[in-house]
Amino acid sequence: MPSAHSETRVVPLPERVSPLSGEFVDAALEQAFRESTLARVLSQQRTGLVLWAALMIVFVVPDYLALGAVPSFWVLAVYRGVFALLLLATVEAFRRKPALALHGHLLMGLALLGYPFFFLLYGLRPEIRSFNTGAIMVIQLMLFLFVPVRVTLAAPVALFGAVGATLGVWLTTTEVFVKVGTAFLVALPAVLGYAAALRQQKTERQEYLLRRQLQDANRELQDEVARRVALQDELERHASTDLLTGLPNRRALAERFATESARAQRRSEPLSLAMLDLDHFKRVNDTHGHAGGDAVLNAVGEMCLRSFRGVDMAARVGGEEFAVMLPDANVQQAGAVMQRFIDQLAATPTTVGNQAVRVTATAGVAQQQPGEDLNVLMARADAALYIGKQAGRNRVVLAPPAGSASASG
Repeated sequence: MPSAHSETRVVPLPERVSPLSGEFVDAALEQAFRESTLARVLSQQRTGLVLWAALMIVFVVPDYLALGAVPSFWVLAVYRGVFALLLLATVEAFRRKPALALHGHLLMGLALLGYPFFFLLYGLRPEIRSFNTGAIMVIQLMLFLFVPVRVTLAAPVALFGAVGATLGVWLTTTEVFVKVGTAFLVALPAVLGYAAALRQQKTERQEYLLRRQLQDANRELQDEVARRVALQDELERHASTDLLTGLPNRRALAERFATESARAQRRSEPLSLAMLDLDHFKRVNDTHGHAGGDAVLNAVGEMCLRSFRGVDMAARVGGEEFAVMLPDANVQQAGAVMQRFIDQLAATPTTVGNQAVRVTATAGVAQQQPGEDLNVLMARADAALYIGKQAGRNRVVLAPPAGSASASG
């Protein structure tokens, strides 16, 4: 059980996350984090791929209007078509195996294949050079921000895009300002995107750590509540159970009697109580010791659990004294039940060590009278039990309402 003064320690971010990659140093923890983001990452990556494929196809029309049906147009058109198919095939691959989206290798591979298309545009369509540069800038940002992917993978791909775009411009123009400006424009979003994505990755992992720690704390709290409930149940069970025999004790009998008595009076049904005492039990203790006596008491308790109806209640109320409450049974019916029980008890020896010990019992039975509480009813049953002891034991005595007693057995 945790100490009352224990508290959950939040591990500082630098101790758990790499400052350059923004990922957990612990590989298992990083994998667990990625799996927790799978649904979001998968949805965003598939959406980005579908949009990318649509744009590749849509821009065939501007290419045709600008170039006409010349070889360079067909080069671009085939490139667009093949690449769009690759993008859609990746969407299907993600559907079949979602875990592919967690690692980012496939997505970054597509980015590497897609960049050369824009490099070609610098030579094939120089009139849209500014638009092409802007498209590359958007792609640089998308690599880090729009499509969730690991910065350690996105960074080299973004560097490839920046270098390729710069070379494409430098090979197709002589204007120094354009060359320098293009290099700056395509590198800026890559640098800013890397910084923003790195910070976002660290924040996401810090939040993930906090969520895990909160979940752990909640589980510990729930476990503690469950332990306390179990302890409370155990304490209540001990408070109402005789630990030796497993039978209810006098407190439990009193609680159950209150319920059964109210029901019997409400329905005008009989309710009887038997007091049962083992005969010459002191001899058992003197001969076989207290361990032998406990074995006999335990055997009697087990017989009580087997012998009576489910609605009846047998309880141990003293050293060798037991009480049996019998709802919906008048005194004669209850007496017959108790007679069968003491006959069975007399015929069933208990093994103590290597010896078979036979015990008998005497019972007094009383039927509840209107307004009679448990103590009075037990006293009448006890009085009948005393008469049975005086009459020779091993018998059942019924206590009529008038107070005189009759013996059977």
